[in-house]
Amino acid sequence: MTVTAPHRPSLYIAALLTLALAIASSSCSSDTAAVMSCERLKIVALNSFAITHGDYELNSGANSSNNACTDGTLPIELGPRSAMAEAPRWSGEIRRGESGEVLMPQTLPWRLTSILSVASGAAPLGNGLDDQEILLKAIPPSMPVQVFILLAKPLKESEVRALWPRPRSVMVAPDQPLIWESPIFCDYRGFNACQFSAHPEPLTAQFKKWVSLLQENDAQVLDQFNLKLKTLQTYAREGLIYGFTARDLPHPIRAIARDPRIRAVYVVDTDLPRN
Repeated sequence: MTVTAPHRPSLYIAALLTLALAIASSSCSSDTAAVMSCERLKIVALNSFAITHGDYELNSGANSSNNACTDGTLPIELGPRSAMAEAPRWSGEIRRGESGEVLMPQTLPWRLTSILSVASGAAPLGNGLDDQEILLKAIPPSMPVQVFILLAKPLKESEVRALWPRPRSVMVAPDQPLIWESPIFCDYRGFNACQFSAHPEPLTAQFKKWVSLLQENDAQVLDQFNLKLKTLQTYAREGLIYGFTARDLPHPIRAIARDPRIRAVYVVDTDLPRN
């Protein structure tokens, strides 16, 4: 069987379809929404959406002014967590509907979705994810690659950074594909994430801070994302990382793949070769 690099056009197709769904979702209800305070919308809904959609990158847009939340509606910008330097991105919004549910952009599954499901044990190995070593060897040396690295056993963030200094995002749960990443703007997630910039374990410290801000009466929103407060509190208290995403040229990725602390390296996609 010939193994080739991931088929990038399919990513664009998925992105365009997702955009259409996102637009449809944002306009599917004209009813008066039960307004949720902007503070709680960020802390509960935005973070719940982000951590359960780790196959997509999420931020507030091109600048911090896009962080504005008005009338219980929070604008967001999202796109696939890709190796591409200019991956497709689109705008959407998160708000609370009149029945208390969170209305949000819909996203379509793509290759990273399958990888995260397999890595977390939520889905069996398949979908072409059983020939990763061959696939990684086939990528040209000048072509940036995005990978998800599954650890042989969970590690503290300081141990992960000794292995790979700059993880782009981390999986913080053993049996759910829950992904935490640092926000672009300090207060975008509803708390000052930049206060942890000098912390030796900034990502897990941010995650722990977020969980500490959740309340029992957030259960309705958390349930919509299949999240339970007590379970999140356990994950935050343990502060362990089960895997992480990385983007680099193939050589350093191949080198880390041989480390005994690594269980598997899953190729997500590639970018155009560097000159």
